[in-house]
Order: sequence, then structure tokens, then C-alpha cells
Amino acid sequence: MCICSVIPGVMALTNFLRLRNIIFSLFILRSTRKLFLQLRGRGFVGTAIETYNKICSYAFGLFLRIPAVRAKVQIEITDATGKLQSKLAPSGPSITRYLDLPSKGWSNETVLKELNDLATMDHTRWEDGYVSGAVYHGGEDLMELQTQAFGKFTVANPIHPDVFPGVRKMEAEIVAMVLKLFNAPIDAAGVTTSGGTESILMACLSARQKAYAERNITEPEM
Repeated sequence: MCICSVIPGVMALTNFLRLRNIIFSLFILRSTRKLFLQLRGRGFVGTAIETYNKICSYAFGLFLRIPAVRAKVQIEITDATGKLQSKLAPSGPSITRYLDLPSKGWSNETVLKELNDLATMDHTRWEDGYVSGAVYHGGEDLMELQTQAFGKFTVANPIHPDVFPGVRKMEAEIVAMVLKLFNAPIDAAGVTTSGGTESILMACLSARQKAYAERNITEPEM
């Protein structure tokens, strides 16, 4: 064999080994950096607990893959799905489904009757106070006051404070009250949100931006 044909092969193998070593080194560096940040953020005890939980979760996942267990779980899931579907989308001769826009607009009486039918459908008794986190019920008097308040601002749009200055005033005062409750600094600001989920997302966004600005955290867990 000619040595001229061996040298290119050796060089290619050498380049491959170099590339492999670089990739491996980058992998080790990235893993070490993540471990350092993990220890810095959660400490040795927190890291050990999280590692233990991950191992337990992985072991439980393997357990669920056992054919007999998987079949049992699937039966439970099918049963729960059926019950949930029957509750969320009830059917029967007394229930009319409207899948198309009516050719003629409904009268006020028809709309009110349909709304009453929807309000009196079989449902979880939130009135008894056992649906925490889904319904905030302060009593009949408060509901009546809320109904009147909503009626006064049904078409109000907070995006246009010049058109609805009363809504802007309410929002500013609510924000000021909450800031005072939390002893916020004088230059603190805030904004109202449309619901609980958006409030949680905005809080997470604020925490992420604060961590980036003050602690240079570029890879948050959320």
C-alpha cells in the first residue's frame, strides 16, 4: 500500500477524533455549568431532593410500562374520560344543539329562556362552596352589586383609557392599593389582568425578567 493513500485516511481519522473530543468537552462543560447553577440555586440538599424525585419519577414511569399495570391504567383513564365527556357535553332529548347561526335573530324572550336553560343545567354545586379556585362567591348581595357594576361597563375597553377614563381610574387605584399592601417602592408600577391564569403568567414573566436583570439568569426553569 502506498503511503500517499494512508496519510489522507490518518488525517481524516485524526480530524474526526478531534471533533469528537471537542463535542465531548462541550457536553462536559455544559453539564458542569448546569450542575453548578443547580447547586448555586438549590444547594446540596435541594439538589439531592430533586435528584431523588427525578429517580422516583423515572422508576414510576417504568412501573407504568408493565403490561398488566398499563392495561389497568388505561381502563381507569377510559372510565374517567367517559364520565368527564358526559358531564362537559351532556346529551339527551331535552338538549338542543345550535351549530349554525339562526336565519332570523332571536327575540329577547327566546334569548332569556336559552340563558336560563344553560344556567340551570345539571352541574357541580358551586353554590355549596366546594369548588375552590373555580368560583369566587361572596353571597347574593355581592352578586347583585357585581351584576349592576358589569352592566355599567359592559362595553368598556381598558385599551382606550381616553374613551373610558373611569376604567383607567379604577385600574390605577387598584394597582396603587396592591402596591401599598406589599410595601412597594415609590417608583413601582403595575397593571390589571383579565384572569387568574394571565396573572400567574405575568408574575412568572416579571420574575424571569427580574432574575435576568439582577442575577444574569439566562436559562430559567420556566
